[in-house]
This record gives sequence, structure tokens and C-alpha cells, in this order.
Amino acid sequence: MDVMIHAPVMCPRSVSFSAVTSEAPPRASKAATRWTALPGEIIDGGEIVVLAIKPSMWRPVFDSAPWIVTCCLLVVVLTWLGRPIPGWSPTITAQVILLVALARVGLDVVRWIPTWYVLTNRRIIDVHGVRSPRISSCPLINIRNTYVQPSPAERLAHLGTIILVADHKDEVSHIWQSVANADEVHAKIRRAIENAIDQREI
Repeated sequence: MDVMIHAPVMCPRSVSFSAVTSEAPPRASKAATRWTALPGEIIDGGEIVVLAIKPSMWRPVFDSAPWIVTCCLLVVVLTWLGRPIPGWSPTITAQVILLVALARVGLDVVRWIPTWYVLTNRRIIDVHGVRSPRISSCPLINIRNTYVQPSPAERLAHLGTIILVADHKDEVSHIWQSVANADEVHAKIRRAIENAIDQREI
């Protein structure tokens, strides 16, 4: 049976770890099933996958938005000035510029496909990379603070970015971008950290 811990939330939503909860078996089983789609064997013996998620499909759009806006503005300006690329017609010039924007969207989609955010009973794990996975992880007991900080665009899409601050200054923070149901995912991370801390103290 899950024990729900309701802690006061401040902005940014910081965390104080003090209680023990348990992950429901069906949810853990579902996470383990999704884990089979991930690259590489990066789970240690006895480690259990609690959560395996991807950024929202809006993430490639957010990443390529500056390129899309810039290319569209460039097409408008060149068309208004009547100055296409030398040797090309205005129509071809506009098509080439818009093709650049489309190519950028495609690149960001390719980068999004292999990206995974994984929570186990011991660590948080980030998986990135197209040709060869780049894997970074941090033990749960080394996470000093966590909070949800959505960008304006993410607020419109009902998404959020979860920031996980490590206890060691030389270790970079882990950032889970454009996560759906960010508050719920954040709560699961909190419970896992609380469990890890209590297991360590036993």
C-alpha cells in the first residue's frame, strides 16, 4: 500500500527528505517493461527500475523554435526587400530557407528519439546520444535538492522541467526537460530519494 506524503511546496519547489514510501508493484512492473526498450545494460545487480520516461514530443519543437522563427523572419524580410539569394528566384530562396528550418526540426527529432530519463531505487539516469548512448547517473543519496521549473512554453503545453541538484559541487545538475505530469514524476523522485536515504540508515 502506498503511503502518500504531503509536504509543503514553495517556489522553487525544494525538497526535504524525511519519510518512507513504497512504489506500487504494478507501476514498477510497467516501468520495468518500458526499460526493455532502452539501450545498453546499465542497471546494477539488485537495482529496480521505478520510472522510465521520455521528454514530451514538444521538446523538438521547443529546441528548434529559434531556427523556425529566424528562418521565417528572414523569408519575410528578403521577400519584402525583393533581394533573393544571388542566382536564385525569390520562390527558390524562400523554399531553401524554410528547408533549413525543417532540417533543424528533423535533427532535434533525431536527438529526441534516444533520450530517456530513468529513475531506479538507487540512481537517476540520463540517456542521450544517437550513434552511441551517453549515460550519466547520480546516486539518489547524493541528490541535495529537487524542484520543478517549467519554462513559459512548457506551461502552455502543461509540461515541466525537473532539476535535480547533486550534493557535490563538481557534479553537474541533472535536468529532465519537458516532462509530462511533472509534479507527479517529481513526487515519485522524492519518494525514491526518501527510501534510499532510509535504507542507507538501516
